[in-house]
Amino acid sequence: MFANQKMDTWSEPYWEHVIRNIGPVTFEEQETIRTSRVAVLGVGGLGGPLAENLVRAGCQNLVICDFDVFDESNLNRQICTTEDIGKRKIDVVESFLHKIDPEVSIRKFFKITQQNINSVLEDVKVVALTLDDPATSIFIAREARKRKIPMIESWAVPFLFTWWFTPDSVDYEMCYGLDTQRFDFFELSNIKKEINLLTYQALLPKVFRMPGVREKYDREPGAFEEMMSGNIGARSFAPFVRITADFLSVDVIFSGILNVKPKNLAPNLKGFDYMRMEVREAVLSNSKN
Repeated sequence: MFANQKMDTWSEPYWEHVIRNIGPVTFEEQETIRTSRVAVLGVGGLGGPLAENLVRAGCQNLVICDFDVFDESNLNRQICTTEDIGKRKIDVVESFLHKIDPEVSIRKFFKITQQNINSVLEDVKVVALTLDDPATSIFIAREARKRKIPMIESWAVPFLFTWWFTPDSVDYEMCYGLDTQRFDFFELSNIKKEINLLTYQALLPKVFRMPGVREKYDREPGAFEEMMSGNIGARSFAPFVRITADFLSVDVIFSGILNVKPKNLAPNLKGFDYMRMEVREAVLSNSKN
């Protein structure tokens, strides 16, 4: 029965690739997944596994962007090996994705600028924001909102959640309480130190107001304060990162591409504390503290 329903647009390798998807998704939904273009902006700990999951799920149209190169600190969670140290993340991830599906179409960008943003977002159905650069994140959020492209974000913390930025949600800057609306992208990028637009100052204080998250980073006493002061890098534990990327993948597909799952709109914070086995809910107000 299933063999007779194979889409004419599917090659034999693609059909063999996705045949076990049918059931959780319909044939028509699989075709929608195949043809929808998703922008994964940042292909590190969250974005790399997200891009992998999308290609394994049969998405054949991706945009990826990342300005970074792999180093040893990425080995604990990102799509890289010791052979990839020093290589550009987008090149390594692109090669890896083509080994999963040689037919996948990938547009890649080393960085996002005012000059290339139209090319980055052209024909994009969903934006997945997986960066930790506030200035670039603000710019992407503004441009996605202007084009009415739904944008999803999560963080690799031990609290399973996503939230969406759409015309029906608060905007990105309001969600994080950022007093940045008067600055353009050039200004944001050049004066971010002066306006406290660094990740530890602008985004993480909000993120770590999630219920019960802070205590999980301080199992080694003092680690949380050292991280928030910028004295040590952000703590990233592979299982926390990968489970978030998997959940993010589910929402990109079922809430973003297929629109069969309700979107959790920012600033509402509803998720699962899997260390305590509890559903938790909070609202991050748009205050600046």
